Amino acid sequence: MARRSSVTKLDPRLREAVDGLIRDGRATLDEIIEHLAQINGGESPVSRSALGRYAQQATAQMERYREAQEVAKVWVSKLESEPDGDVGRLLPEMLRSVAFQTLGSLSERDAAADAEEVMLLAKAMKDLASADKLTAERILRVRQEVLKEAASNVETAARSLGMGEDQVKFWRAQVLKVGA
Repeated sequence: MARRSSVTKLDPRLREAVDGLIRDGRATLDEIIEHLAQINGGESPVSRSALGRYAQQATAQMERYREAQEVAKVWVSKLESEPDGDVGRLLPEMLRSVAFQTLGSLSERDAAADAEEVMLLAKAMKDLASADKLTAERILRVRQEVLKEAASNVETAARSLGMGEDQVKFWRAQVLKVGA
């Protein structure tokens, strides 16, 4: 198993400074080292090579997040155009799978999860819950519409057979499962 990066072992305030500068993307490695030295009282607590490896990993991870966001935008636009289609049913399951894979990878590695990873995972879990709720609401609406249509058909059929108003209400209530 690989050793933990010296950057991940830094004091949280130093690590946050490194993460912020890397995320910002405007500082060079030497500028980050200089900034760490200023915060730390004159000497940088990490080597340039360790910072370079950490920055490469962080940049690659941010790129994967950006790519995932782009893919998600495509799926969401497809979902908006066909909410009841295959994509609408498949998307929550895909999100659930990705979230659980991410949880697994966070627990397998030695380094602690950073705040951004936890935040993104929490957002994904929240979005999953929202998707499940929307799916349940959509299914309920469809069922209610089908019941209303069936009740209307029963009412029409009962009237065409010459049944009285009480009998029509009775059969309509049987279909809708509500009191007469």
